[in-house]
Amino acid sequence: MANLLAAACMLLTIASLLVAHPLANILLAAGFAAALVAGLMRGRGALVLIAMVAVTATFITSSDGFGLLLKEYAGINPRRFWKDNSEIVAIAAAFLLTALYIFFARHSREGWPRYVVHTTADLDAVVVWVGRIAAWLFVPMMIIITYDITQRKIIEWDSDFINSVFFLDSNKLQELEWHLHATLFLLCLGYAYVKDAHVRIELVRDHLANRTRVWMELVGVCLFLLTYSFLIVKFGYTFAERSWSIGEVSAAQTGLTHRWIIKGMMPFGFGLLFMAGLSAAFKCMVYLFGPDDLRPEVSEYAITHHADLGDLTDQKQA
Repeated sequence: MANLLAAACMLLTIASLLVAHPLANILLAAGFAAALVAGLMRGRGALVLIAMVAVTATFITSSDGFGLLLKEYAGINPRRFWKDNSEIVAIAAAFLLTALYIFFARHSREGWPRYVVHTTADLDAVVVWVGRIAAWLFVPMMIIITYDITQRKIIEWDSDFINSVFFLDSNKLQELEWHLHATLFLLCLGYAYVKDAHVRIELVRDHLANRTRVWMELVGVCLFLLTYSFLIVKFGYTFAERSWSIGEVSAAQTGLTHRWIIKGMMPFGFGLLFMAGLSAAFKCMVYLFGPDDLRPEVSEYAITHHADLGDLTDQKQA
């Protein structure tokens, strides 16, 4: 039942994007209440957390949400308010959601460390699942690139090819190429972080103690990755919403329509990166403050990685 309530919160959040105020805010309030009840009923940590983040972020960023309430009931210019107080609102929301999650974790049956470990496993599973599916976009992207180049060479040899049914407008093909490339990149950002495929300064990191590496990861995630991802999601959502509202199309006369789709990939992709960063932060906290028996499950940010050739050699020999 608790997990169903968390899922209902996400559905209400999506529904709020399809309607206007005041119904949009009523749906968001109902969704947040459903997420709280799901947490109190000991629902799965990842579902409760994602539901709370989704409804809160939507309320903050939506044009029918917090900004509209400021304008209608407080007489405050939303643009000026966000210019002066956006950081404060983001920090306050982060502290609220963190406090709620800690409360739910401490009151879980299995204890907070295991509750957090389960949450990280679920978050990683979502990010990896999306990343693996998105990776297949490489195939149609390469087919389109190959066909675009091939038909250009054919046209040089026989210009009548333009009048055949096999000819596809080059502007559409080229735009589709970078649309697929951008989508592939954005949806695999979080997947790459979960798999530790991003660049690290191993020359410095591998000379640090294990706990120091974990502390460095935790501070970096909290100060940089999560905050930057949140800002991209916030402004990227506005970017895509405006594109949707004006029916934006390509600047080229023969280009693609529905430009909001590719722009919507930006907040979605960085939302996945935010999830991966949140999972990493939780693992670091369990490693630093949890019981020793759980450390092997959350130790990937304590061990060495690519530069430790000695360990790799030993593993091969074993």
